[in-house]
Amino acid sequence: MRITLDIEPALLDEALRRLGTRTKRETVGMALREAIAIGKRRQLRDLLGSFDLDLTQEELERMRGES
Repeated sequence: MRITLDIEPALLDEALRRLGTRTKRETVGMALREAIAIGKRRQLRDLLGSFDLDLTQEELERMRGES
């Protein structure tokens, strides 16, 4: 799909450098995929909520070693 966007040049240049992409098209595509991934993680976090496991670092390491 072709679309015309007015993107701030400095913003696009920084995104190119930080993402390590070679083209504007690749940069915009990767940025959109990253934005979607962030949104999905945020949605999952909101669905699951948070809770306190009340584990010490040693207990957590022991549990990791058992699997």
